[in-house]
Amino acid sequence: MKRKAAFFVLTCVTIAFSLQAQENRVATISPGTPKIGDEITVTYNPKAKGATLRDAKEISLEALAMRETDLPVLIETPMRKEAKVWRASFKLTDEKSRLILLRFVSDDRKDDNDENVWNILVYGTDGKPLKGAHLQRASFLRQGSFLEFRHQKDIAAAKTEVAKERELYPDNWHATTLLWDIMLRENPSDETKARIKEELAKLYESQKDDEEVVSTLLYWFEQTGQKDRADEIRKAAIAGNPKGKIAESARRSEIYAEKDPAKRVELLERFLADFPQKGRSLDDYQRQLVYFCIQAEQYDKADSILESMPKPEGMMYNTIAWPLIEKGEQLEKAVAWAKKGVDLLRNPDRDSKPSYYSNKQWKQSQENNLGYILDTYALGLFKLGRAQEAEKAYEEAYALTKGGEAEINERLVECYVKNGKFEKAMAVCADCIRKGKSTERMIEFYKAAYVKAKGSDKGFDEALNEARNFAKDEMKKKLIKERIHKPAIDFNLKGLDGKYVKLSDLKDKVVVVDFWATWCGPCRASLPYLQKVYEQYKNNDKVVVLALNTWERQTGAEREALVKKFVEENKYTFPVLFDENFVEKYGVEGIPTKFVIDRKGKIQFKSVGFSGGQEMMDELTLEIDMLLSDDFYSLYR
Repeated sequence: MKRKAAFFVLTCVTIAFSLQAQENRVATISPGTPKIGDEITVTYNPKAKGATLRDAKEISLEALAMRETDLPVLIETPMRKEAKVWRASFKLTDEKSRLILLRFVSDDRKDDNDENVWNILVYGTDGKPLKGAHLQRASFLRQGSFLEFRHQKDIAAAKTEVAKERELYPDNWHATTLLWDIMLRENPSDETKARIKEELAKLYESQKDDEEVVSTLLYWFEQTGQKDRADEIRKAAIAGNPKGKIAESARRSEIYAEKDPAKRVELLERFLADFPQKGRSLDDYQRQLVYFCIQAEQYDKADSILESMPKPEGMMYNTIAWPLIEKGEQLEKAVAWAKKGVDLLRNPDRDSKPSYYSNKQWKQSQENNLGYILDTYALGLFKLGRAQEAEKAYEEAYALTKGGEAEINERLVECYVKNGKFEKAMAVCADCIRKGKSTERMIEFYKAAYVKAKGSDKGFDEALNEARNFAKDEMKKKLIKERIHKPAIDFNLKGLDGKYVKLSDLKDKVVVVDFWATWCGPCRASLPYLQKVYEQYKNNDKVVVLALNTWERQTGAEREALVKKFVEENKYTFPVLFDENFVEKYGVEGIPTKFVIDRKGKIQFKSVGFSGGQEMMDELTLEIDMLLSDDFYSLYR
């Protein structure tokens, strides 16, 4: 299977630390100013106001150490019950640690302070936060999350943290560039660029002999309209040091600018010969080379690269096998590659676990990956006419992914029908429909199996509707439980038609706001289904669908022309608005992100990413219908 290709803090000097300065705290940490080498003790009070793990039998502490120049490290520690509280200790040994994020986990439940994880800076022996500590906090507050560690975005607090970093460590140029990034996202005006340009000139002058710094500053010269200056600096640097950081960066940019896949392979191979890499960097480049080879349809070469790697990843064989199996080409060879991946994923290398993954996350990731590649393997077997073998692989893929992948579910049912297992096909279909993990094609297989098993289609519609209604009821319960119920930030934005749309003018209407960009793959995949939802409600004057274009690389007239061409080529008719940084104000972490706003101007539902067209449409239409109903507003608190 093709894998679906992520505030304000008080720092206390007492032994207790908590995000909220309240007498009865959920979490405390000692010492309050931890240093590298300290034994850190964290206490969780399940009786405190706001605690969510009140009746937990077991609790684990998850402490994520955000590091200065490397990936974060997750520390998992079981907590012990002591009287009325839970307590755990761990030693902070990693010298690169700068910020610690804390949350508490019990089975499938968690307490992350309502998606505002507790966090604390790491200090030096002089009593001051270490260099990079305030910067790490600023980055986290600006981004709003790292994997499952979440915090509400707070740009003002992020800027405050940057200011503290610059005050303590004026030589930390990373803080300056982060501030520029925040400023430009917050207000991408000529005035902002002029201010950055002025600071950039000074920073470049003080750091012009450091290629690592200058390599980053070249990007900022280009961002502030100084491309010629950037080219001049780059050319001189490459002439003076053809094997230096700037030369390496220029060659890397050349690779990713190349459109022809075969030429891209050649460029990356020459790059690796001229700029030898090692460790994780080499692994990353070799993975990229494999992907480039696949894009260039150089499958044998991709396989040979994988064979040369000390620790090839099973899912990389999936990337080779899937496109061939999907197209029905070189099936014997592709199935053999898929089998290599299956064998690797059955015996995963524990050392390959990312440092920031919990044991549970790692186990789940491995199970999902094995499920995905077993699906690829099974499809290849099925197309080779080996349906009995395919059935066994599909069943394992279905079990590993817990029936959560509609395409895998569909292919298992098709295989059951092919093998005459009609009762099994019907059972899986009914279960998947009830879970909201079905496809329209699966419904066709369901009916075919039903007729074969029952002798006619009598009663089929009733069985189908029962499963669909169950799924709808379950989804409705889930949506009500997870509703957001927060005021929507007002905006007044220019549309593709030149007219302005003000959110507050859309009173007593249900409004869908979808943040998207033309370059975003998941956005492009989801927009046809947004179009279908728009068409379903376009004659209902109580429903408004707005697609807010955001995060484009182009600006001004160039951006408008790009979006207009994209919309016209795809024949989209839903209203398109040009976002002016409301993507940040709405706390969006990644796109596509959809918000559904009720008739009283409150955001009730939010969805991130794209998991499938039918699932998206079912969920979005249910959300709209719920907010159209007067019954929903009895839930208001």
